[in-house]
Amino acid sequence: MKKFIIYPAILLFVFASCSDFLEKIPLDSPSDKSFLANETEIEMAVTGCYTPLWTDWEGMPFFLAFEELSDNGWDRNTNDLQKLSQGANDARSSFVESTWRTCYGGITRCNYLINKLSEVGGVSETVINRARAEAQFLRAYYYAYLIDLYGDVPLILETVTLDDAEIPRSPKEDVLAQIFKDYDDAASVLGTANIPTSGRPTRQAALALKARTALYNEKWDIAIAAASEVMKLEGSETGLDPSFSNLFSYEGQDSKEILFSIQYLFGYKVHPIFRLFGCRNGGGHANKVPSYQLVDSYACTDGLPIDKSPLYNPAKPWENRDPRLAWTFALPSSGYADWTNEPACIFQGFQFETHRDSVKCFNYHTVPASYVDNQDALNAYASFSGINWRKYVSDRNYGDTDNCDNNIIVIRYAEVLLIYAEAKVKSGQADQSVYAALNKIRARAGMPDIAETGSNELFYAIARERRHELSGEGQRLSDIRRWRLAEKVMNGYLLGRMQKSYPSKAPIIDEWGTPDYDAAGIPIASDVNDPNTSMRTVDLRTFNPGKDYLWPVPYIERQTNPALTQNPNWE
Repeated sequence: MKKFIIYPAILLFVFASCSDFLEKIPLDSPSDKSFLANETEIEMAVTGCYTPLWTDWEGMPFFLAFEELSDNGWDRNTNDLQKLSQGANDARSSFVESTWRTCYGGITRCNYLINKLSEVGGVSETVINRARAEAQFLRAYYYAYLIDLYGDVPLILETVTLDDAEIPRSPKEDVLAQIFKDYDDAASVLGTANIPTSGRPTRQAALALKARTALYNEKWDIAIAAASEVMKLEGSETGLDPSFSNLFSYEGQDSKEILFSIQYLFGYKVHPIFRLFGCRNGGGHANKVPSYQLVDSYACTDGLPIDKSPLYNPAKPWENRDPRLAWTFALPSSGYADWTNEPACIFQGFQFETHRDSVKCFNYHTVPASYVDNQDALNAYASFSGINWRKYVSDRNYGDTDNCDNNIIVIRYAEVLLIYAEAKVKSGQADQSVYAALNKIRARAGMPDIAETGSNELFYAIARERRHELSGEGQRLSDIRRWRLAEKVMNGYLLGRMQKSYPSKAPIIDEWGTPDYDAAGIPIASDVNDPNTSMRTVDLRTFNPGKDYLWPVPYIERQTNPALTQNPNWE
């Protein structure tokens, strides 16, 4: 399959304004005075607009790191990402700064191309219009992250020189209007042929991301309209993949459910997700791990939470659960004393078990399977929560953990259905189409239909569905912020499994799907100091609702641009 990727030679080209003192046009490289003279150079400029998509945090797309800034996950490395999740960061945070810089770097490239295209002659209108549409799509995408994280930001649509670089923040509503316009302009030009591995946006990708941005900003009618347009295209080009787990594998990269994804190609651009998410037995470092609260939030196959379902057995906690639980996470093989006689959870070619007494496990890379030391129980840096992410981790990368080239999804059709459902409920327009959208997703997972209920209960059902369908994909941070839920779920301990047992009963699950262990009388290690029979305290989070719903404007940006003001209660 063909992938669109940035080649090293193109990465050397950086868009910038040329000073007038350079009178000679270089003969051996692109020049601002002559660049975009033909179709090849336009393609180079378009490719440059995509470059920030690959800007990473420890080698993976930056938005995947957002999962570890939420109650869904944790970053083991002592770095600014971990500090940000603990509420211990300031305006000098490297993650806060790199995200701002990444987005504005992309916007600068897009602005250069959009403004320069009006000067191009001798190239077909089709080529010019497509290049402009892709740049507008990407500019909207970068700006959407900026307003979500920082609120008001400078709205820059022209190439900026040093003489006019002191630009104040624009109201968020003004930036939002431009985002919608860019997505609309792009959608009017882009085609609907969905080829995910081409790396190029389609009309439905532009409309889907417009719908996401509208939802995040409580523009319910705009979200409904944009999502509805994508839903009209459901069929041969767009729709749900029959297999949920297929979406995050090499084999599923051309799924019609994937509306837009970040492309990787061995030899040009790769990522180390096998190592970052993977288990110790498989050569991974378990740097990024899910929280135990997240796995306990998944319902049983009857649709009831684990504290209410008769199907839940605390001694065998992974049985009779929403199938997405096992598709999304590597779960310990069992909760039983004689675990070697039970069906194994296979992860990265090894039997996955984090019970501290399970000092041996099966290695399925050998024929027959061999019995080896279990590093997921023995290694001090094995998953601190006792669980690992499974999404995007492929056995194909065993033995070459830093050179993964499976694509990373930006948005897929299931999210469009969830956007539509939430916007309809929030706008007071709940009807049968909401249940139809939700139940398509649940039916794919083998879960029962949602019973008809009041709009308040329906909203909570949608919120839980978003968490279970999209966990590990980078959306949870935005969700808990826009729902004003972060002050509840980001204050307190992030937990891991009991090291030699499981709780004897279920935690209390609230309407959001958030487990409460204290309310159920389940011991926590910090209280009883026994990690073998109490929940492990992995991290202590603090969230200040007076400031943490927005990130600070980076310190260095305010030093170089005095026109920038700071967000409330940040220095």
